[in-house]
Amino acid sequence: MRRRWIAIAVILFPLSAAAQTPTGYVSVFLDRLPNRDATELRARGFAEERVDAGPHVRLTASGFVEGLLADRGGRATDTVAEPQELNVQFRAKRIDVTAGLGRVVWGRLDELQPTDVVNPLDLSRFFFEGRSEARLSVPLVRAHVFAGDKVSVEGVYVPVFRRGRFDRLDERTSPFNIEPGAASCVALGCPAPLFVPREPARTFANAQGGARLNVTSGRVDWSISTYRGFRPFGIYTLTPSRDLPLTIEYPRFTMIGGDFETVAGPWVVRGEAAAFTRDAFQAPTAPSALTGRSFDAGVGVDRKAGDYRVSGDVLVHRERYDPSGGRTDVSLIVSLDRSFARQKYQGRLFGVYNPNGSAGFVRGIAAATLRDNIALEASLGWFAGSGFDTISRFADSDFVYLRLKYFF
Repeated sequence: MRRRWIAIAVILFPLSAAAQTPTGYVSVFLDRLPNRDATELRARGFAEERVDAGPHVRLTASGFVEGLLADRGGRATDTVAEPQELNVQFRAKRIDVTAGLGRVVWGRLDELQPTDVVNPLDLSRFFFEGRSEARLSVPLVRAHVFAGDKVSVEGVYVPVFRRGRFDRLDERTSPFNIEPGAASCVALGCPAPLFVPREPARTFANAQGGARLNVTSGRVDWSISTYRGFRPFGIYTLTPSRDLPLTIEYPRFTMIGGDFETVAGPWVVRGEAAAFTRDAFQAPTAPSALTGRSFDAGVGVDRKAGDYRVSGDVLVHRERYDPSGGRTDVSLIVSLDRSFARQKYQGRLFGVYNPNGSAGFVRGIAAATLRDNIALEASLGWFAGSGFDTISRFADSDFVYLRLKYFF
């Protein structure tokens, strides 16, 4: 823990001292999950700085310190400090290269983007704050090559695997941790629930990477992409080994995808699809992996009208297992944003519904700007479902929170 604090200080201090104008925020976050009988106080400090070291070089450093004091059926405390962006960018007329820790955004749909596979997610932040805040940074080298104003090629190389997290703060006790517990272990006859993670070794053969072609044709922006990596959330398996009978495996996947965006009058139309030609899935009733392939495709529209912005997506997910079997899920996604009193007050409603399993998630957020640099936010999240889809696994994770945020 001490090394984390030292690392974040070393990262942020040089750039902040050079520019003397770091930006960021400090927040206090109180949440309650009634179905889990959990109450949490989360405090976070975030700082960011960008420095141009000449006409072709930009240095970026950002990071956060976050602490937890909670009652999760017992006292839980934790502290984490880590960089979010720590990289150097070299820029020229036709190419720019970024190296270091960073985040990459692929895809165009709202929140559920099939081709957005470079960065793993923190699920607690995803449900509380959305996908943009949930992306975990990874070490990478990223290059853009520009062939004029309408065509560019992007390449991403990720040398080291980083797994997804249910929660960065005391993950073991987190209400969002859906790791199999004692009940599943009793069914297997083991004395205690012990799953040993087997993350990919840090070798050249286990590197991840991909490329994306971006094109503008008339009024249509479109891309095609491919990526080969490891699933960020593991699959729980029973192995023949007596030393490691229960393990968490992180299988390889290969993704080929595409997306587009265009404007039709006041409407913005988006589409996205991803084929995972090599994939693996958790067996729904046993600690084992199902190998096969999957396909995700969706289309969405959104429109800004005065103080309102409304959007809707339809996303189809299809899995096929070897030698036979599979499942298909359809998700309906809607969001509504509204600002009041010249954006002093804002509201957002976001919902996902899967009619196949009557599963859904609804999140409502209300925010008020108390002063130029102070904001108050309240939110309510509600889950429903009892199937094997992703949403149903969090069916007892309803939450409500209140957050006070100070910007500097």
